[in-house]
Amino acid sequence: MAKASSKKGSGGYVFAAILIAVIYIINTLLVENIYSSNMKTSKTTSTCMNSLNRIHSYLSELNQNSLSIAAGVGSPMALIAQTDGLYANIQDAEAQFESVEGVSPEVTKRYSYAKAMIDTYKRTLDGLGTGTVMSGDKDAMSDVMNFELYPLQVTASEMLTSTIDIVNMDTAKLNAKNTAKSYLLMTIMMIIAILAELAVWLFARRAKKARQELEEREMKLAEVDAKLKNTRQKASDLAVMNVLTGMKNRYALDNDLSDRLESGRFQIAVFDMDNFRSINDTYGYDFGDEYLAAVSERLKQEFSDVAEIYNITGNEFCFVFNKNISESQATGIAQNIQRVMSSPYEVLNLTVQLPCSGAVYHYLPGDCLNVNSVLVKLDTAMRNAKMNGGNMITTVMNI
Repeated sequence: MAKASSKKGSGGYVFAAILIAVIYIINTLLVENIYSSNMKTSKTTSTCMNSLNRIHSYLSELNQNSLSIAAGVGSPMALIAQTDGLYANIQDAEAQFESVEGVSPEVTKRYSYAKAMIDTYKRTLDGLGTGTVMSGDKDAMSDVMNFELYPLQVTASEMLTSTIDIVNMDTAKLNAKNTAKSYLLMTIMMIIAILAELAVWLFARRAKKARQELEEREMKLAEVDAKLKNTRQKASDLAVMNVLTGMKNRYALDNDLSDRLESGRFQIAVFDMDNFRSINDTYGYDFGDEYLAAVSERLKQEFSDVAEIYNITGNEFCFVFNKNISESQATGIAQNIQRVMSSPYEVLNLTVQLPCSGAVYHYLPGDCLNVNSVLVKLDTAMRNAKMNGGNMITTVMNI
């Protein structure tokens, strides 16, 4: 009878051990799924944004050439020849965008409309290549520019901007979905863990002689639980962390700052390197990433003790200063931030240096309804600084 009871108790513990292993495997698979989903979302968003921004940039250059043709600046035929190269670059960017899988129908619709406008723009521009241009009829070229080319360029630009906005909204929805999935996973696993503990306790009552073995298994369960928590933390960190710079991202800024807007008083600043695109155009995007990583590491070393630093977009950084930092101190620190970002950096055996512009905001309680409004004020002030020549810091005026 004692042997039969011992076998039943051992069977119970075997069942409990199998249950724990299954929980661990299922949880690991689910966490891996969430991690893969986040990485896929990040990669898709990065590729889409890179492609759309490139198309937008090349379209602006194409339009600048068209303006030069209409104004009679330079050699018209040479300018038209240059448009072929720009249009080829647009087609490369379009091919890159179209290779991305999983974009929403609305994004595809807006993008297709923008692409149609760009193709029509190029065909119209090609029509200037012989008769109108060679005749030197500036009035005719100006009419084509004003009444045919310009409306097409404006429409295409608006559609590209709309496509970028929809990509951002789709990304936010996917990130929110993944976050909800993470919370659901933790809840389910907690319930299953509680049920597993109850099962182990019931089996322990029926097999007192096996308590020592049960305690050993409980220790193993605690180790598994610690690993699970660590895995969940890593998955959670990826949702609010910029993988390239190791800094918190735009979503983390929303989480950290939203509750302080109504009654909080703090100092915040944004900085952006002037003409950063020239680095990518000259040395390539991999070089640009290394440059950003070097700048980010220096910023963390110099200012992480006086501010929380966020990498909110490509080369734009946001600094939320500590509560004990005054307005005058924030202004002084901002000047040091500009100095550090504008310093020379050695990247892949090359020395590069870019000026930067920034904006400082002495935020007062209730100034803005949400974090996006705060960033709009800062970005507007910083753009004004860039339009005035860049390499300067401006202050957001409280209204």
